[in-house]
Amino acid sequence: VLNCTSHDNFDPAANNADGFAAKLTCGEGNIFRGCIAYSNIDDGFDLFSKIESGPIGAVRIERCVDYGNGCLSDGSGNGDGNGFKLGGDGIAVAHSLVHSVAFGNGSTGITSNSNPAIVVENCTAFGNGQRNISLYGKGQGPRRFQVINTISLNGASADAYTEMPE
Repeated sequence: VLNCTSHDNFDPAANNADGFAAKLTCGEGNIFRGCIAYSNIDDGFDLFSKIESGPIGAVRIERCVDYGNGCLSDGSGNGDGNGFKLGGDGIAVAHSLVHSVAFGNGSTGITSNSNPAIVVENCTAFGNGQRNISLYGKGQGPRRFQVINTISLNGASADAYTEMPE
């Protein structure tokens, strides 16, 4: 997906309309490059995996921006509001987020959402409604997070790098 913008997505439940969603059953080789996600009721980018459907293919997000997710551009709504949500259910998938920016999202700018295998490189997260960055795992598998040359500032709460590998 190249140089696309997605905004003001809304669903009746007000919690499942993401900007970009390569999740649940997508295959290998998906790349988002130069994309912008803003003012979506749920998350800007959602790479959710769940136990019932198993791991998805690794996704690369590069040179993308997300901001203001969790409400619509008119200020209405109160959805999850993560910027880059990079997994779920503790399923290890080596997603990579590179040269990207997350700011002003209602919740977390960059979250592993329990995926213990993401790579975040040369990214910036600032001014998000909760944490700018939150990396954590789930279950017994090894934690293989990598965070390289990434800047975080002015988040509403301290970043959380729990269970980071040594």
